[in-house]
Amino acid sequence: MKKQLLLFTALFLCIQFNFGQVISMIGSTSPSGSWAVDTVMNTTDNITYTLNNVAITTATDPATTGLKFRQDNSWTINWGSANFPSGTGTQNGANIMTQAGTYDVTFNRSNGTYTFIPSGFTNIGIWGPAVDSILGFGGADVDMTTTDGVIYTLSGFYFTSGTAYFRFNNDSMNTWGSVSFPTGTAVSGGPTIQVTGGEWFVTFNKNTGEYSFAYPSVGILGTALNGFLAADTDLTTTNGFNYTISGLALTDGEVKFRKDNDWTTNWGSLDFPTGTGIQNGQNIPVTAGTYDISFERTSGNYSFTNTLSNNTYSISEVKIYPNPSNAIWNLSHSATIDSVELFDVTGKTIQSFTPNASQFELDGSALTNGVYFVKVKSGLDFAVQKIIKN
Repeated sequence: MKKQLLLFTALFLCIQFNFGQVISMIGSTSPSGSWAVDTVMNTTDNITYTLNNVAITTATDPATTGLKFRQDNSWTINWGSANFPSGTGTQNGANIMTQAGTYDVTFNRSNGTYTFIPSGFTNIGIWGPAVDSILGFGGADVDMTTTDGVIYTLSGFYFTSGTAYFRFNNDSMNTWGSVSFPTGTAVSGGPTIQVTGGEWFVTFNKNTGEYSFAYPSVGILGTALNGFLAADTDLTTTNGFNYTISGLALTDGEVKFRKDNDWTTNWGSLDFPTGTGIQNGQNIPVTAGTYDISFERTSGNYSFTNTLSNNTYSISEVKIYPNPSNAIWNLSHSATIDSVELFDVTGKTIQSFTPNASQFELDGSALTNGVYFVKVKSGLDFAVQKIIKN
């Protein structure tokens, strides 16, 4: 019987060894300093991998320097992203552009997220069913990032509705919580925080326990403002989807929109004054003026409305008839209609036209019955009107 038990144990350990994945860091700025030598990370669950107190150097050339994570010492599966000190690695992604320092490094093999936290700083994560709806408190933390060991942040994470703690150093006996949401002051050993599902930008102050779950910010920056290295000028929002700013003075130049003051998520396009920004798109060319700006985060649709326009006509003069209609809508305006865009109720663009005429016939015979929106642009002015297909 004892021999059978030993045999079973040996077989179990063999299976565990054979099916466990080795995750390592490799690259010119990694601890090995080489693209040929891996530095293996540690794990207890085959999902979260860590390495503490490791020296990292500065990446200078995105084509040749930096580091990546890879699996089983092979390039078949590897993760990268240009962002530092935290980000989400993608398969065959860019080299991680590190900055010199000594760090505690964490990598999650299941979702590609990683953090480089300066050694000596407390590791703080958010832990619980709101983070892992399947494993709950049996799952791993989602780590927050810090540059000073006091203010910790988390960007771009989608929570499910449920409870969570702030947890220090992955220690289940060192949790911080409160009954308040979306803002409050957590205390050591306090109750779980009841998190509402959604994407939140989370801030936590280690010294005071103050925290907030806020809508992701969307800012605008570029040469038409104070340059791409300056701070973002944030737009305002009441729902986390539609963002606006009024009376913003811009010079001739270029701009982009980005989320949470970070280049991980940014939008751009060559279209102006209206367009649809795409991830990592081109800089938006801007003509000098004072603008009311709107941006829709899920679709990327944006508009710059010149508040000092000298046009004598009003876009409200656009006539759309018949409405409702079962097939055709006629659009007419006292001035030239430059463009017409048709959207569904989710904001998805269905069709786009450039009439360059004061009259236009919109054919909706292929549309299903329901509510749609038409955006009509003329000069620097535009209007959005609801149309109904029956």
